[in-house]
Amino acid sequence: METEALERPADLTIWRTAPASSPLAQPERYGTLREAIAAAAGALRDPAKQPWIITEEGEILSPNWIRTYLN
Repeated sequence: METEALERPADLTIWRTAPASSPLAQPERYGTLREAIAAAAGALRDPAKQPWIITEEGEILSPNWIRTYLN
């Protein structure tokens, strides 16, 4: 991934893996991909949450991609 892509807006959606009575996941817009990745890192600490990011270019970043990037 190119460095300038980290400075572009991105949408983060956190899906629940366990049955939940909460409403459907709604995407949240972040000013930069870096911010979205940081928020996703927090969600990854909970095994019932699966963060997915969609970049401004339309690239879909899965929970596994996010984990790999953070490591």
